[in-house]
Amino acid sequence: MPKTDNPHAIRLYNSIHKYLDEKAAERIAHKIPLAKSANIEKKFSWAESICTDLESEFDSDTVMAIRMDCSCGPEMGKINKLKDIYSSSSGLDDFVMKANKLNQGFTLEHIENTLFLIYPCCYCSCVKRINKPISKTWCYCTLGYTKRMFDHILDREVKAELIESVKTGGNRCKIRIT
Repeated sequence: MPKTDNPHAIRLYNSIHKYLDEKAAERIAHKIPLAKSANIEKKFSWAESICTDLESEFDSDTVMAIRMDCSCGPEMGKINKLKDIYSSSSGLDDFVMKANKLNQGFTLEHIENTLFLIYPCCYCSCVKRINKPISKTWCYCTLGYTKRMFDHILDREVKAELIESVKTGGNRCKIRIT
């Protein structure tokens, strides 16, 4: 692995290595490097370049798997608190009501057998401060984050689907959880 101290770049390298191979991970890491000290413009440019490179070289399922895998991880304290609330809830409507009272930076909705996780804004430290859209490929990381969180909370494997994203022109980020 090329010398890097940026956690986003390290997670991306590891994910590409996992889903493809070391050669692909090395090539992309050398072609599109990112230092921990990178300013917001450099981080955004890096994210744009990563999306372009992944989309041009790999199929959409592989790109989604890589981006979902390299997401920031949800904090275990936050997840366990939500899991405790879920375990003590009388159903999904009760869970949603209790979870929303925590003011965790997102809201939940429950419609039929589906949960929706809604962020009012983009929280990604690589792209949120640049007022410019980015490919939805970048936003797949939030699917990985959401999936890990709700797999643990609900104690079963879930599917996360991106419905809307601030950075792709939406008014909010909305993820369907089934």
